Parts: sequence; C-alpha cells; structure tokens
Amino acid sequence: MLFAVFGLPKVMSVMPDFDPLTMIVAVFGVLALMQHLGFAASNAEADSSTGASSRANDEGDAPSASRGASARGSSSREKKAREASPQDLMEDAEKCMKQNSYSKVQELAKKALDLDPENGRAWELLATSQKWDGKRDEAMATVKKAAELYEVSTKGLKALAKELQGSHDPAKVVAENAEKGEAFIAKRQYDLASECFSKAIDALGGHDGNGSTDSSTASSRLRVFRCRAECAQQLQDWSLCRRDATVVLELEPSDAQALLQRAASNEALEKFKAALDDARKLLSLDPRNKAANRIAHNCQQALRD
Repeated sequence: MLFAVFGLPKVMSVMPDFDPLTMIVAVFGVLALMQHLGFAASNAEADSSTGASSRANDEGDAPSASRGASARGSSSREKKAREASPQDLMEDAEKCMKQNSYSKVQELAKKALDLDPENGRAWELLATSQKWDGKRDEAMATVKKAAELYEVSTKGLKALAKELQGSHDPAKVVAENAEKGEAFIAKRQYDLASECFSKAIDALGGHDGNGSTDSSTASSRLRVFRCRAECAQQLQDWSLCRRDATVVLELEPSDAQALLQRAASNEALEKFKAALDDARKLLSLDPRNKAANRIAHNCQQALRD
C-alpha cells in the first residue's frame, strides 16, 4: 500500500509511456483481489474445523443419550418391580395392622393376593382385617375362598374359620369386642376403643340399653356401656357420655363412676340443674369426692348468676 502511494509515482516518473493514475488503480485492484482470496481461504478453514467438531460432539452424545435412556428405563423397571413386590406389600400390611388401619390392610392384602394367590399370610391378614372392620360375613367368605379355590390352609385361617363359624353367637361377639376395646383403652386409643364397644352394643341388640335384660346379658351390657361412656368422656363427646352413663344408672342407680360422668356431661352441656342433682347424689355416697364438690360448686354459682 505504501509502495502504491509513495513509490509508484516516482517509478512512473521515469516511465513516461504509462499513465500513473492507471497504474495506481491497477495496484489497488490487485491488492483488493489478494485480500478477498485470503478471507475466503480463512473462512473455509474455519468452517471445516467447526463441522468436524460438531460431528465429533454428535458422535459422542449419541452413546451418552442412549446410556441415559437405558439407565432411566432400568430405574423405572426396578421401581415398578419394587412397587409390585408381594413382600413389600405384606410388610406394609403388617404395619397397618399394628396401627389398626383395617381398610388399608385389606387394600394391600388384595394387591398381594393378585400377585401371589397362594400367599397364606395375605389371606390371614385380609380375613382378620375384615373381621375387625365389622365385615364378618366377608371374612368368612375370604377364608372359604382361600381353602376351596386356592387350597390354602394355615393354622391362622383354620382358627379364623372356627371363630367366625361361631361369630353369630352375640355373647361371643360382645366378649371379643369388649376385650379388644379394653386393650385400646389401656393404650389410650379411645376412638378405636369406642368403635369396639359400639359393635358390642350392636350385638347386644340396642344402642339405648333397651335390648334383652336377662341375667346373662345384664353384666355384659353394664360393662360395655360403662366403658364406652369412659371413652366418650376422654374424647369430650359429652352427649354420648351422658347417654351411656344414663343407661348404666338405669341398670345400677348407685354407680359412682356413672354419676360423675353424667354430672360432668351435664355441666359441659350447661344443664346445670341436672348436673347439680347428680353431683349431690354422688356426694351423698362419697362426701369427700373432690370432682363432685367442684361440679356442685360451679353449678350453684352458674344457677345464681
């Protein structure tokens, strides 16, 4: 470029046969052509390098993507296998049985039996949960189905069959549910205990104490109504507590526990006159009863106000 600007005019001064301006334009043209060819070659080289790199990346990514998809598919299959495992279902069912979640036990046991119809423990859990859920007919049908259709026979199923065959005896149903309810009371699971005593009361033939009152059932009736009243008191279900305590007092008018339960229920329900009467009756039996004294004092205060 410098030659074209400064040197060429001097050279052309000694070469008069050529036009200086024409020579300058020609030199500039040659330089422009050389520059254009240089850029083209550079771009071609860059494009070639980029294409090779892209192909290499594509070739490298294909196996990686394949491996990723394969790993995901394998993980999904393993998870599905774990979810469908009868052993896992049985472990969950056993845990739910300990927590008295009978509906969940039935659901899990049925899934396990779909996968393994000859699983004796699954049949036992299904029938037992149905029994404790109050579905005795279904429990009996489950035991028969296991024995007759799948020829599954275990000690547990035999014991259930024997128990369920005699389950229509009200006395046995009452005793069984009362025992179960008292076990729940010992664990302070009053809601579950109340359900058991309600089933026992149903078997006795009346929610209000108006069922059979012969000597063989009177003691059982007194037992289950007294226990359900205790559960209702702990759960602060004052209406039920008052009702059950009244049934107990009809059977045993001097029952101190029932008098206190009904007095507390009447106070909570703001039936202060009735609560005061029960408290005074209890104090006539036990003058030092602190709870009865408190209820009597509070009710007298409320009636004065």
